[in-house]
Amino acid sequence: MPKLKNFLFHLLIISLLVGFLVAIRFKPITQTFELDYDEGLNLIKTLLYSQGFSLYTQIWSDQPPLFTVLLSQWFSLFGQSVFAARFLSVLFSALLLWCFYQIIRRDLGIVPALVATVLLFNSWLYIRLSICVMIGIPSLSLFMLSIYFLTLYKERFYKYFLILSGGLLALSLQTKLFTIFLIPLMLFSLLDFSLKAIQQKKDWSHPFVLWLGTLGFIYIIIGLSYQQFSNFDQLLQSHLNQPIEKTMVNFNNVNYLYHMMSQDYEYIFIAVIGILAIFLKKQRDGLFPLTWFLTAILIFLNYKPIWYHHYPLLAIPICWLAAYGVALLLDLFSKNLKSQNIKKHIFPSLAVVFLIVFVVATPAHPKGKPPQNLEVMQLVLKYKSSTQWIFTDRPIYAFYAGLRVPPEIAVMSYKRLNSGDLTSKELLAVLQKYRPEQIFLDRWTGQIKSDNQLTAYINKNYSKTYTDKKGITEHYILSALNM
Repeated sequence: MPKLKNFLFHLLIISLLVGFLVAIRFKPITQTFELDYDEGLNLIKTLLYSQGFSLYTQIWSDQPPLFTVLLSQWFSLFGQSVFAARFLSVLFSALLLWCFYQIIRRDLGIVPALVATVLLFNSWLYIRLSICVMIGIPSLSLFMLSIYFLTLYKERFYKYFLILSGGLLALSLQTKLFTIFLIPLMLFSLLDFSLKAIQQKKDWSHPFVLWLGTLGFIYIIIGLSYQQFSNFDQLLQSHLNQPIEKTMVNFNNVNYLYHMMSQDYEYIFIAVIGILAIFLKKQRDGLFPLTWFLTAILIFLNYKPIWYHHYPLLAIPICWLAAYGVALLLDLFSKNLKSQNIKKHIFPSLAVVFLIVFVVATPAHPKGKPPQNLEVMQLVLKYKSSTQWIFTDRPIYAFYAGLRVPPEIAVMSYKRLNSGDLTSKELLAVLQKYRPEQIFLDRWTGQIKSDNQLTAYINKNYSKTYTDKKGITEHYILSALNM
């Protein structure tokens, strides 16, 4: 019964957090047409997968399969809608915040954990990422849950905590691979525990092998189940073969890193205090977020391009380190107070108020979202009944209309085009194979139409129904539909 009550209590806390997130950001979640271009890519992959198309062999994808599969199951329960997908993202965000709070609370106490959670939620673009159909927050959420279970294992030594930790990290990697650099940190954390076991003449190898074995086994099973390894080049080629564009800020790592971190400069100040506290008070657990932060910095200085949705990889350890700074300041302050009630009751109450005020006051950062073109959306819907396929570089329009995109071009992303993985010759082959009844171009119009052969095919077989003043947004229908 105590375990059941504890579980229900945690479930209640997460539910309240989810409700709070949805309530304060209901308008962006329900009314914003598109928060990020990646939303369309993730949604259309899921739509195609739900209709029986296979990942990697039919649907081109440069990301692991888990989020697409999970979102497909989610749609089967709650219907295919942008709101349903965004709500799933909110659930993952709530889980991440809950795990983050629990991990810090066990080490530093309630107040530092609450303040650090507030800082993380209030960090640059975190709210926007929390309501966006992207895979970074889900991956990090599963990773934080893995850390949480590893923390529980070190406290109670139950093997199933170890298995859950390894399994959840495998799920994180099968959602988005960018948490892979954190595996050595987890291993060193386990190794530290194992060395203590050696000193106590206990079995040290079993926990290490069990955790790593569970991680590898589950990762491989998922990969084999979705034919991931037979098409592994899809996961790597577009990410690693990026030609440098000096004019693009995302390739200027030093400047862009400075831009990202300057959004939360006050957090870094508190984190510096936290780093000092870690060394002054010899808090070994603080080395984990410190090593995470330094490793992420080194990677981002060399990996190109970096995007704003990578920032949580920095924000999480910064806010974690800030918790140590808060704990130090709290200790210094509380030593001068005689009343224990202040420390036990007033400080946590103030932290909760601080949380509510900051969350409500923080904007959802919708600035920079791709614009909604209602006229084109109406054209897509107008010809929906006679359309089986739509050729587009903005697949979210297809998702809203419930139309299929040729699976080979479900992901027509900057990275794919920039790396040369998707060529004009391949685009022409897709047009000839599927003969889509509609073409809608909005992102890569100039690049697509720069190929004379491709442009000639479109002009010969399609009728233009719409173009904007800049000639960027264009809509075509198959000429046969006009007959």
